[in-house]
Amino acid sequence: MRRSALLGWIPPAIITVAIAVYAGGVMTGRWDPNPTRADADVVPKVDSTDPEMRKSQELCPFVDHREFLDILEPGAKVKGIGTTYDPGGDSHQCTVSLQYASLRLNVAHDRLRVADYQGLFEQAQPRTVLGRPALWLLDPVPIVNIPLKSASLLVAWDPTDHGGTASIAIIRESHDPGDEARATQIAERILPTLPGWPG
Repeated sequence: MRRSALLGWIPPAIITVAIAVYAGGVMTGRWDPNPTRADADVVPKVDSTDPEMRKSQELCPFVDHREFLDILEPGAKVKGIGTTYDPGGDSHQCTVSLQYASLRLNVAHDRLRVADYQGLFEQAQPRTVLGRPALWLLDPVPIVNIPLKSASLLVAWDPTDHGGTASIAIIRESHDPGDEARATQIAERILPTLPGWPG
């Protein structure tokens, strides 16, 4: 697959997430002024009439959960919840902002494979997660004057890597060497619970 085709939609998705994290959730997409608190274990209300936005909102209960947030930042309160999607594709994500970091779940039901990303990003480190090809990526968030860095674990939707991915990203001001272990632990618990996840 051509590099330009891949880059055609990746940056907008990353940028909207960065805005969400930096602004504490005030962003393009859904913003709840009284976000669901993870320690209450209440499912966020799905209130959008936009079917694509609803898909993003429906991801939030999977990531906005005390069990997973405590792996990233024990005891931290949720500052905001933001959702975004790619209007030109089928990529949906939910980001939960904590005190010092944010946790993002992204699901993309498209033709892009983990192998495609590996060819695109030279710094990608191959991994195996849940019996699937995976990549560990460390990147700065591509927005001027926003000092954030993203560490992402990208996992193939199915073991044969035929297309589609799910990812767990940790976004903070500087990379933490322990984030790969945290992201892997979260991915191993969250991804098998996603609707349609192949066994």
